[in-house]
Amino acid sequence: MINPVFAQDKIVNPALGEGIQGLSAGSGLAFYIAQLWMTVVIVGGLAVMLFMIWGGLQWLMAGGDKAKLEEAHHKITNSIIGLAVLVGSFAVLYFIGGVLKIDLLKPVFPVNY
Repeated sequence: MINPVFAQDKIVNPALGEGIQGLSAGSGLAFYIAQLWMTVVIVGGLAVMLFMIWGGLQWLMAGGDKAKLEEAHHKITNSIIGLAVLVGSFAVLYFIGGVLKIDLLKPVFPVNY
């Protein structure tokens, strides 16, 4: 006879976060890919902000030196390009999600019973 204490319906890993518990293997992988993408976008946004501030401070402290002004200008230009890439990745993600009629940041796969 099986002791009722050990006869559970589901095995739950307490190390997993709330959003991942109970998902299938494919859904779990998609969840982690979406989380990785959001993390990269957040870190990229912080890097854009820091480079913009750094370039602005270099511009202020250039003192009329052409080389320092050019370096500050390149830093600001590259941060704006980075911001455009981040915004473009959001636009592509939402466009593809709209075409496929799914939310790619919270993927839900159909389950066959």
